Amino acid sequence: MSLNKIIMLILLLSIAHSQSKNAFNGFLDFNYISRISDGSIINLPYRLFSLRIDHENEDILIKSNLVIEHKIREETHFLSNESPSDFNLDLRELYLQLFTSWGELKIGKIIHTWGNVDENSPVDIVSPYDYYFTFDSGIDKKMGIFSSAIDIYAINYKLGFTFSPIHNTHRTPLEKDDFPIKLPTYPYENEFMKISGSPIEYGFYGLKTLSKGDISIHYFNGYDRLFNLSGVNVYANGPDKSFSIIDIIYSYRKTKMLGVGTNLFVGNATFRGDAAFFNTSDVNGEDKFLERKSSYLPTIYDSLHYSYPLKEEVNYFQATLQFDIELPFDIQFTGQFFTYDTLDYKSDSLPLDEDISIPNLEITADELNPKNIFTPGYGSSIGILTKKAAIISLQKSFLNDQLNFKLSSLLDIDNKNYHNSIPGIILSLETSYRLNDNLIIDIGYTKITGDSNHPLGEDYRLNIMEDFSHFRTNLKYNF
Repeated sequence: MSLNKIIMLILLLSIAHSQSKNAFNGFLDFNYISRISDGSIINLPYRLFSLRIDHENEDILIKSNLVIEHKIREETHFLSNESPSDFNLDLRELYLQLFTSWGELKIGKIIHTWGNVDENSPVDIVSPYDYYFTFDSGIDKKMGIFSSAIDIYAINYKLGFTFSPIHNTHRTPLEKDDFPIKLPTYPYENEFMKISGSPIEYGFYGLKTLSKGDISIHYFNGYDRLFNLSGVNVYANGPDKSFSIIDIIYSYRKTKMLGVGTNLFVGNATFRGDAAFFNTSDVNGEDKFLERKSSYLPTIYDSLHYSYPLKEEVNYFQATLQFDIELPFDIQFTGQFFTYDTLDYKSDSLPLDEDISIPNLEITADELNPKNIFTPGYGSSIGILTKKAAIISLQKSFLNDQLNFKLSSLLDIDNKNYHNSIPGIILSLETSYRLNDNLIIDIGYTKITGDSNHPLGEDYRLNIMEDFSHFRTNLKYNF
């Protein structure tokens, strides 16, 4: 029996024998999604079942969230795999919360939420993202981490602290998956440079309530959620360089974030904003590179001849601004503007000659520039799509909120070194109908349009995603 199952069993037994207050809720969700182009099913994991259990005893609260994640079997003939199982259990959250006269304390597996804007906040980085659920909202697209958190309340102020002794990374799709966004490379575990010492992550924030809103400051220190190219080593069999091999090395940069945010309420309009500066550096120097063994046949390629650590040091900036207002006819409008820019980049160079190429990166040596392949390891999830985006959402309810329509779009407005048109658009239309108090049916349509004339060509993100244009529907029972 796995650790998650044991913990869940203990929790359920304790709740069953307790005289304290208990509460539970959840959902059962049947989901279907297919491509517009040919009607084929998009085989991605989704949460089929969720159960939340809260156990309260005076000033102590135990919160848990158990999920069953379903994905259609890749092989349905039972020839290579005889197991009938097509789901996984995921204990998304399980933590203890203690309420005191000065605030509250949490410890366990927690999904943390920072920032002020509804989505795409650059300061909301404590919990990693689950990229399979990129198009979901709120905590549904985030992952819990084993950590602790303290919140302290004092009149118009709130102070928060968080700590985790574990390096937490995003859940990224595998190369064979149907997810439209792929990583530039899929390295093996032995190609990674291990983080030396304890990979502690910690942060704090402070918030002050104002007469018409609030203002906050955030700080976080940790290792990147996405891996980076750290450099290359060149090995050979003893002194013989005739048959040398290139060992590509990956790692996780050390990153510090300083962010600010605000909420302002003016009449029936709300202004929200989050902005963050990031300083990130690759802590792997020559000494660590020289200590490494070849990741490929280390007993044969046992002699290190050349070492080229990148030693990246980068400053970058991200910000998201949001505006909410109720329009005539009770239409809810939400608009967002996202921007991201690399402020300063420093690194050592890689050997750029015919003898040393890096095929794993799927680019030629002539095109290889470390600055061009830099990817931020923290910040908003929208940063993987574009450096500038405008997001617009219109929502209208009918029949006493029984029927709901939502039209939303993401516009790529990163026109640097490009013509003035909008190169890429993601347009979505969603409708939901409440059949009764517990049963809801959702229908959605998403069209993704790129630009064949974009300077990046086939590598432009929205060109890659065009085949992900889809129709979806799901029947969801809440209890």
